[in-house]
Amino acid sequence: MPTHENPLVVRGIIVGDERPSDVVLQGGRVVSVRPAGRVRPALGSKTARIGPTLFDIQVNGANGINLQGGGVTVEDVGRLTAFLEGWGVSRWAPTICTNTPEAMEHGCRILAEALRERALSRAIPGIHVEGPYLSPMDGPRGAHSKRYVRTPSLRELDGLLKAADGRILYITVAPELDGIVPFIKGAIRRGVKVALGHHHAGADDIARAVDAGARLCTHLGNGLASEINRHRNPLWPQLVCDELYGSFIADLHHLPEPVLQAFVRVKRPERTILTSDSVRLAGLKPGRYPHHSGIEGMAVELLPSGKICLLGTDLLSGSSLMLLQGVANAARVTDLTLEQAFASASRVPAEALGLRPRPARPVPGKKADFVLFDLDEANQWKATVRAVFVDGRRVGGDHG
Repeated sequence: MPTHENPLVVRGIIVGDERPSDVVLQGGRVVSVRPAGRVRPALGSKTARIGPTLFDIQVNGANGINLQGGGVTVEDVGRLTAFLEGWGVSRWAPTICTNTPEAMEHGCRILAEALRERALSRAIPGIHVEGPYLSPMDGPRGAHSKRYVRTPSLRELDGLLKAADGRILYITVAPELDGIVPFIKGAIRRGVKVALGHHHAGADDIARAVDAGARLCTHLGNGLASEINRHRNPLWPQLVCDELYGSFIADLHHLPEPVLQAFVRVKRPERTILTSDSVRLAGLKPGRYPHHSGIEGMAVELLPSGKICLLGTDLLSGSSLMLLQGVANAARVTDLTLEQAFASASRVPAEALGLRPRPARPVPGKKADFVLFDLDEANQWKATVRAVFVDGRRVGGDHG
């Protein structure tokens, strides 16, 4: 159907290019991509950047919205999707963390109900279940409640899958647990991919899990004991295993700059995934808050630096990171180019989870799907969103 809308000119340097371009849109589609001209753009500038929209594979909540516990609603899922889109995230995997079987099934059921809406289903390809089959040890268990950690159960997984209408994308488990190999094989037979995380496994246990089909590492470098053996620990076998994608939280709190740089250098761009692990405090003011799990008696503190810890400890409990800033951080402190950092938060996670990636750059004739942002290289590469287009819709902007 013909459109009578006037063309919209968006100007910026497309990630991977050196010179600015004018992306001309009409009716939500890209009409042309050409070198920046003399016409005044409606959006952007010669120094703005244009990158692909992002895929965040681990989101526990944000902007005061909590996916954990029994209070989550379908409306929460819609509001959280809109909030993330405004920050350039067009796809995301809601994370349901270790809790009672009833609470985890409730979360899956609400998400399944939300995914019956076509727009939300396009934004959410599936659910990430983090636990409850994790290490019971303090340290590797992280902020997951010890009282709800339990042994692997395919029967329980079937219950979660039923509650989720089969929409569980992947599950994070500890590879040293008794019965984990048949569990991994059973999960994969059910169409659920398997990640390793929150564990204290040795090289043999990790190898057996990989042989059984595990293919990802959830926030690699975190979910570990604070002190580990320098040679025999869970890190090295996962880092050098080419079958395992490594996901990293690039807020520079979870992994200090040289650690993130070293890990990315070992995993290489094709096996590096950037994620936020954001919790409901992302976007809120510093202070003390109830724990995002909803478990009574647990509390966290959001520090002015953006770091979130279990109250009274140095144990990290999720992050307040927006993924676009994680992309900028990774491009600044690691060997990744900005183009590779964007791929690590868009194309690579899609490939790791068996999904079709969204376009890496604007394509004439296709629907507009990109984020326009400013990058302040003089200020720690602070990223400020100016506009976001998802499936031809302008969904947000002016965040930073």
